[in-house]
Amino acid sequence: MKTFFLAVILLGISFYSPAQSNSVLTTPQELSELSDSQFKAGLILVGGGTTLAVTSLVIPVKYDDFDGSSNQRLRSFLTVTGLLSIMTSVPLFLSSGSNARMAAQLSLQNQAVYQPIFLPGQPRDIPALTLRIPL
Repeated sequence: MKTFFLAVILLGISFYSPAQSNSVLTTPQELSELSDSQFKAGLILVGGGTTLAVTSLVIPVKYDDFDGSSNQRLRSFLTVTGLLSIMTSVPLFLSSGSNARMAAQLSLQNQAVYQPIFLPGQPRDIPALTLRIPL
């Protein structure tokens, strides 16, 4: 039993060890692409949730007036699913904004000096403060 337990633990460690090598997104281009995809997913969830909630309001309460069948189960399912979809979109919008703010950052870089004639002893690069705003 002890050897079986040890084998399961070692096997589990071997499965989880490659999962620790995920790199953090560092370039502004990657952050901008991630922000765009999160924003698009948030819009899809808000649109779908609103559609489901409005559809649940449009469906009549009674399915058949003669035998008294009710649509309440379908209406409640559509309402709950729509509201959950709308609530799920909020964290996506928040993380999208956070990633967009991280992509638009100030950085200090060396910029090339564009002069028609370079004088000897003059630097060809100067330090410059740049603001990157991905569009």
